[in-house]
Amino acid sequence: MRGSVWVVFVGVLIVSACKRNAPTETILPPAKPQLMARAINDGADLELTWTDSENAEEYVVYGDGSFLVRTTYPAVILNGTDGVYSTVKVCAKNELYRSCSTLDLTPRHDSLKDVVSSNLPGSSWVRIVFRDTISVEVIPQSEVDPFARRTAYFVLYYNEGAPELRDISATSLSWASIELAFNINARGNLAPGYGAYSNVREITEGGFYFFWADYNGTGNGVIDTNDYFGAVEVTRLDTSGIGYEADFVIHVQHNVPGLRWLKM
Repeated sequence: MRGSVWVVFVGVLIVSACKRNAPTETILPPAKPQLMARAINDGADLELTWTDSENAEEYVVYGDGSFLVRTTYPAVILNGTDGVYSTVKVCAKNELYRSCSTLDLTPRHDSLKDVVSSNLPGSSWVRIVFRDTISVEVIPQSEVDPFARRTAYFVLYYNEGAPELRDISATSLSWASIELAFNINARGNLAPGYGAYSNVREITEGGFYFFWADYNGTGNGVIDTNDYFGAVEVTRLDTSGIGYEADFVIHVQHNVPGLRWLKM
């Protein structure tokens, strides 16, 4: 009887020693995802991909701080009809840690003051340059260069009793490397797709006019990643004189070419 007790006791000691000496698994923080974004489905949707993060067990995607989706695959498609966001965050997670990266989708905003109509001396044209750095400024007609690379122009056109935005293609200057077409007065976070745009648009004070900046090279007439979307907001329009004077705010979705999301 005493021998069996010793056998059991020795066995307990051996098991306990094994447990104390067993190596513990080290859990490391996952690598931060490297985000890549692309507009798809005529600019309505955002395809978001990222590098597969070492040590990650899953990925969680947030839009403007709210949970959107959980996945183990390093890609998602966010449908604009379901929601438009100014920021999208992707977090690589495991049971102890998370590492996050954020894509900023906030449009840029440029305020333009004292734009005069085309029948008056002064600056009646707006130039938008769509290059590595987007620039927006009001200029006189003498500074309009139809051959400038990846540049769009529109004018505050004098039409008695009916002030208009006109793309350069609807004027005697006739052409630029990027063509602008304007939507009717309508607000929202998702710019319209095909069929809603015109190179000439009558405007009113307080109006908000989405535009499609269509590259006149590859893919002209097709919404693709050579294009940009934005809006002209008319914050002041004085029609009391012999012409017009206006203040504009130009909004441009510059973060992802071709994306129609404009969440302010």
